[in-house]
Amino acid sequence: MADHLGQDPLRRALWQAWARANPRRYDENLTDRIPEHIMGPLPTWALRWVDDLADDVLAARAERDGIDARPPAHPNPLVALQAVLADFRRRGQPLPAAPARLATGWRGRGGSPNFAYLARLAGHPSYPFRRARSRRLIEEAVRDLGVDTDSPLRHVPQAQVDGQRWLEQISYYDVGQFERLLQVSCWIVIAYLSGLRDSEIKHLRRGCVSAQRDTDGRIYRYRLH
Repeated sequence: MADHLGQDPLRRALWQAWARANPRRYDENLTDRIPEHIMGPLPTWALRWVDDLADDVLAARAERDGIDARPPAHPNPLVALQAVLADFRRRGQPLPAAPARLATGWRGRGGSPNFAYLARLAGHPSYPFRRARSRRLIEEAVRDLGVDTDSPLRHVPQAQVDGQRWLEQISYYDVGQFERLLQVSCWIVIAYLSGLRDSEIKHLRRGCVSAQRDTDGRIYRYRLH
């Protein structure tokens, strides 16, 4: 090679000189510890997400997935929409509001209803409910019920923080964010309590944990494979 090394790196004197110039304690972890004022709250809140908030997040996810996979309430999209609007009237609940990126082209009163979400509830997510006949049905419902500030799911959060519910409602569009927060919290708890490497944690699968019990049935050790 035109740019070959000028010296043989395997010569003992050379690598010994390099080692003296670049001392390294190979038997020690040189990574700085995470400061206690950060490390203390981190697992505390991660455990709270896992132990207290997870049930609400998983319930919201199940409801969202059920909405996305919902079969048509009726083969006729307009009849299905009428059934959905009748359900909102029966419960006295305002219509779901459209996210800012979807709230365009609405000239009715009471805010912009979420056409896409109403279509999902009706089981016709690809049907354009902005057409004249469906818009009239929605406008009538808006006059009677108004429009909410979001698109909340029916699940009412139950977990509490400092004696109060942590959320009054969970939006259909917030489920993904809460899923990611819960997933990260699970990673933090596993990493903090087990000492596993990142690559090892990411390869865990369902059923990888087993419990060992004493003669009284009390768990004294968990084993992870």
